[in-house]
Amino acid sequence: MHLFRYTTSIYGAGDQLAGANWGLIPWFIGAAAAFCLAHLVFKVAFPHRRRSELEARRPDQPGVRVLRHALIDRLYHWTMAIAVFTLLGTAFLPIAGVRFAWLNIHWITGLVLALLVLIHIVRALVWQDWRQIVPVAYDVRLAVAAMRGGDHPRLKPGKYNPLQKLYHLAIAILVLTMVVTGLLMLLKIDTPFWPRNPYVFSAATWAIIYVAHDFAAMAILGLVIIHIYFGLRPDEWPYLRAMARGWMSRSEFDERHDEQRWPLSKQSATQPPAK
Repeated sequence: MHLFRYTTSIYGAGDQLAGANWGLIPWFIGAAAAFCLAHLVFKVAFPHRRRSELEARRPDQPGVRVLRHALIDRLYHWTMAIAVFTLLGTAFLPIAGVRFAWLNIHWITGLVLALLVLIHIVRALVWQDWRQIVPVAYDVRLAVAAMRGGDHPRLKPGKYNPLQKLYHLAIAILVLTMVVTGLLMLLKIDTPFWPRNPYVFSAATWAIIYVAHDFAAMAILGLVIIHIYFGLRPDEWPYLRAMARGWMSRSEFDERHDEQRWPLSKQSATQPPAK
């Protein structure tokens, strides 16, 4: 299996690098499916052990909800999801033989995604505690404890567990790669903002841009499959609910998170409004 695809150059030689080989798409999908299957087998072979200390935790507070994701962050997440699905669809459906006018939809959605990423970066650096999502040495201890067959009773993560941090790191690198290369590729098409100028970079530079964009897109396709798999797992439903409605229960918080590593503000734990 070749990694790259080539095209005929203006000089008649068929050796001009054009991008990644689209025949790799099933391999990325297969790798994502294999990861999900391996995780499922691991969970079946080593079922989650309830912590013995749960009985000794602080008394539950019925009805108390912990705010995990503010409304603006939930709107960002779902808007970005729509943008990514639109970009993947307009990129890969034509390759699969589905013909439609995809180009304008693709580049306009790409601009929307770039704006969303910029807003997210500013919000994370200015208004949020970005350190919560950065992998640290403690995450290695958490991962080792999980690999030994369950959660260690005294080891709990802060707001994000090791897998969530690694996923965020991977998706951040890939999305930034796709956005930067995509913005550069806009120079090759006519838009309301500028006329096309395919000669701003050399053929070799354009090839690198296309290769990076193509591989990032295929990798994101695989990560989206993994993300959907985890979102559908029953033990992950509190996180799915938090991304839809913003909150998780106080008992879910106590079971899954260390309050010293994810301190709650007075506004984070609230009583829901009476019905």
